[in-house]
Amino acid sequence: MNKILLNGLHYEKNGAGISNYTKNLLHTFIKDEYPVDILMRGEFGDKYKGENIIHVDKVLGFSAKRIIQEQWTSKHLYKSYDLVHFPDYATPVFYQGHKVATIHDMAMHTMRDKYTRMQNVTKNTLLQATIRSASHLICDSEFTKKELCSYYPNLAADISVIHLGIESPRLLVDDRKAKDILARLGITHKYLLYVGTIAPHKNIVQLIKAFYEIKKIHKDYKLVIAGKKGWMYEEVFSQVSVLGLEEEVIFTGFVDELELEALYKEAEFYVSLSLYEGFGLPPLEAMIRSCPVLVSNLEIFKETCGDSALFCSLEHLEEIVRGMRSLIEHPNLRNQLIEKGLARVKQFTWEETASRTYEVYQSVLK
Repeated sequence: MNKILLNGLHYEKNGAGISNYTKNLLHTFIKDEYPVDILMRGEFGDKYKGENIIHVDKVLGFSAKRIIQEQWTSKHLYKSYDLVHFPDYATPVFYQGHKVATIHDMAMHTMRDKYTRMQNVTKNTLLQATIRSASHLICDSEFTKKELCSYYPNLAADISVIHLGIESPRLLVDDRKAKDILARLGITHKYLLYVGTIAPHKNIVQLIKAFYEIKKIHKDYKLVIAGKKGWMYEEVFSQVSVLGLEEEVIFTGFVDELELEALYKEAEFYVSLSLYEGFGLPPLEAMIRSCPVLVSNLEIFKETCGDSALFCSLEHLEEIVRGMRSLIEHPNLRNQLIEKGLARVKQFTWEETASRTYEVYQSVLK
């Protein structure tokens, strides 16, 4: 029987993005007993156990150092496997077996000015190496596949589009508990919610400018920004200061699972004015928690959200403000979006993601 390994080293505590993708994929493989070995950080030794779980005690958190470690690890670990799945663009050059890689976006090309020079060079170099050597590539969306083929027209590997799943809430938070949690976070007013990393391509500066205009009309609202600092985030905090919104914009930093449930539960609506996404989970995570959604009119959001979100153009600040006002001032619109959102997210399950991913493994090994 062919031996398959999922490299789960991207999964880390308090992680986001690719970490969450890796976590949910490996969790589903374990839960549904797929014949796949999983490489994991030693910090999860108490949570995940079994003969198909391989723990690595020393894992370097900084991504560049982790990539280097993975290159060397491959010399003595990966060589015993017929296929290894890497949940991101970086794959080891020393491994000569079948490689499957998941490509989440083409931000290193589309959003070059939103990343450091070193980030762009590293990502592009490693992705080109992966494209040359991978047996199969997985893209999160049709949008990402189209971009990948545009930037790398001479692709030889097969490509599959497999949407991500949406994790159902595991914790139930009643009204009283939610309000207690929010009070501990310093949130006692009605609020608009953003969840995600604080990074340039998330366009949070524009969100703050739009919120400044909203405050002129609806003075009793706050803006809550929940997520870790990513990179080049200084302008976000500077913009809050310039507009005098220090008491109106609440930065929670990283929030745990219970805090996140409370934030979604009590929010007036979720908003993302992102300039670019490869998939974008938070809008769908909001929908499954009965939270209305306002997003920028990106092609990817149209693919994932369908008619279940309110869209706004980023070209004019007034249109963004108009969208925010519509959701604040029209309860019926919010209710309609909640109903549509709950129906929409049924299309996205991690069981389907895991099943289709395993089918890719099988097709490569035929």
